[in-house]
Amino acid sequence: MRHAFQVAYDGARYFGFVRQPGHPTVEAELLEIFSKCGLYHDLRDVTYRVAARTDRGVSGMGQVVALDVLWEPNLQELNSVLPEDIAVLAAVEVKPDFNPRTQAQSKHYCYVCEAPHSFNLPTAREAAKLFEGTHDLSHFCKREPGKPTTGDLEHVRVRGKKILVFDFIARGFLWQQVRRMVEGLLAVGKGALSVEELKSMLDGREKHSMRPSPADGLFLVDTKYLSFRFRPDARARKRFVGYLKSLKHPRYGVMAAPLCRKGFV
Repeated sequence: MRHAFQVAYDGARYFGFVRQPGHPTVEAELLEIFSKCGLYHDLRDVTYRVAARTDRGVSGMGQVVALDVLWEPNLQELNSVLPEDIAVLAAVEVKPDFNPRTQAQSKHYCYVCEAPHSFNLPTAREAAKLFEGTHDLSHFCKREPGKPTTGDLEHVRVRGKKILVFDFIARGFLWQQVRRMVEGLLAVGKGALSVEELKSMLDGREKHSMRPSPADGLFLVDTKYLSFRFRPDARARKRFVGYLKSLKHPRYGVMAAPLCRKGFV
């Protein structure tokens, strides 16, 4: 039987989510515990998929992995042996052909940072709306040979005062897209880039591209599907929130907030 798992993690000490020989990654830790708990014997004999390949330093609480398992997962058992910076929040049985990446209806990313001096929030909000819809994002992503640079964003928002929170919702994202869009919006808010110049970049009328903001402000909030909804386990959620509240980066407080709400899914 096939199960989807909702996974939360702090990416600070990992070299990204996906396995890398010789480096600690979230996926390597997760699969080792799944194996130790008897959910599978050999990864070569099962179908395993992941929703998002987050980079080094990026965190998440809406990551989704799918795995063919031998029996019903026990979340309490899994979380009791996982390191404190990783938690399995929920598990649900899914169809045998479920793929968490291709079947995702939407993904929600947040970026959190301190507001620069004299940051113009209304202007940044005006610029954020320019990203909504379909655009060539070649100036706002790390290009990969043979892959298109077109993106379609449903929702982009900037909020906050001393601490800024950038929200991005889309069905899928390009490599470093969110961090480079954040850098563009920060530049607009600081007055280093005008709204018109940002629009020119989206229209392909500029030659330079945005650099990515630091990875430690980014996290994957949620991944949604039409066929099911996750129902996070209260004990798993409490355990991970406790871990987040022990940390200092403003990102962790923003990550903890929705997990503390009764209706978080």
